[in-house]
Amino acid sequence: MTEIPEHLLKRSKEARGAKSDSPEPAEAKSEAAPVDQKVEPVAQEEKVEAPPKPEASYVSSANKRKKIPWWAASTLLFLPLWAYVYVGTLERPPEEAEGILAVGEQVYAARCASCHGANGGGGSGPALNDGELLLVFPSVASQMDWVIKGSDMYGIGNPYGDPAVGRIVGGGMPGWGDVLTAEELIGVILYERSNHGDSEEDAVFAEALEHAIEDGSLMLPGYFDPMTGSIEDLDLLLSPVAEHSE
Repeated sequence: MTEIPEHLLKRSKEARGAKSDSPEPAEAKSEAAPVDQKVEPVAQEEKVEAPPKPEASYVSSANKRKKIPWWAASTLLFLPLWAYVYVGTLERPPEEAEGILAVGEQVYAARCASCHGANGGGGSGPALNDGELLLVFPSVASQMDWVIKGSDMYGIGNPYGDPAVGRIVGGGMPGWGDVLTAEELIGVILYERSNHGDSEEDAVFAEALEHAIEDGSLMLPGYFDPMTGSIEDLDLLLSPVAEHSE
């Protein structure tokens, strides 16, 4: 076996070391390195928004309308309560009359209201409400006698009505006995007593009188003669009806 000289071994060793230290070829490097490929992003479709629906005219009007201020809104909350209280303070309209009282109401408006007031409060003539009418004429017959004859037949300065009250004829009251029919005259007297005098008794009497006229049990004259008759005669005429109304 041939022995290799030491200097040759050393030289071979150095040659191998130099070879390992030399850079690798560019091609080899490029093969080993991963390929850097750029991936282009996929373009997304843009969503096209639909145009807004046109606003209704009543909605736009409501949006443009001025809003109620807070202080006014709080006030409006109390309006129903105020209206309820206000209506409660109003005077209730009187009930409409029917039958013979309706006849009397028409006569009163046409013949009597100008002197005694639409509500019986008086004027050029004396008042009929607040109990005055029933105080002066405690019975239907006594008031009928006065209305039939008037102040001319009674005479100026003479008493009329209830003697305990002491009313004196002052003039100006016409006699209606030959102007109004008997039914109109009784109707207006009962209307005054039941409406202005607030007499429920006379309202009942008016209903009984109407039934008596309809069934023929009471025969009224066409007119009352101012020259004849008296309170007693009128009481006698109305007494059957008064008995049935009690």
